Amino acid sequence: MRTKLFFITVLFCFAGSAVSGQMRGNLASSVGVSGGYVEDGYGIMGTFNFHPNRFQYFQISVLAAIAEDKGAQNIPYNIFTIQPGLYYRVFMAPRRKNFSLFLGGGGLFGYEVINNGSNELPTGALINGKSQFIYGLYLGAEMEIGLSNDFSLLVKANEYYHVNSDVGNFYPYVGVGLRYFLF
Repeated sequence: MRTKLFFITVLFCFAGSAVSGQMRGNLASSVGVSGGYVEDGYGIMGTFNFHPNRFQYFQISVLAAIAEDKGAQNIPYNIFTIQPGLYYRVFMAPRRKNFSLFLGGGGLFGYEVINNGSNELPTGALINGKSQFIYGLYLGAEMEIGLSNDFSLLVKANEYYHVNSDVGNFYPYVGVGLRYFLF
């Protein structure tokens, strides 16, 4: 019960911040894609960002992770999540202004598939975990290096907390990619 209350409180804080933010006429949108490492495997992330000003942006991202738990038995699993969040710029390079660091976070929901949906391994052993819907929170950091007016190099690092996952509660993602500014 406490975890659900904490989750709802954090979402309301982000929503309240979004509603109280002032629009300054610097509206922009961007899309990005990155690929990288997740625990025990690889992940790819697509993002859409809405920039109401130069200091923050709202992000919705989709993560697909393909991994394999390498314990006594190699058990494949996939995680697919959608993450709405809010990021704030905490640093900008003073001279060239082509380097920025953003910190943020938000909620997440998605689905995890363990052993392609089967609870039996090829050896006949049974898996206690099951494929299921998951939810939680995440914290993230993004470094952005401007390559031109339209493109930026992106380095992302997210730490996810899955409240009800059978794979594990804490789940990292680190990736590199490109961001394209639409307008």
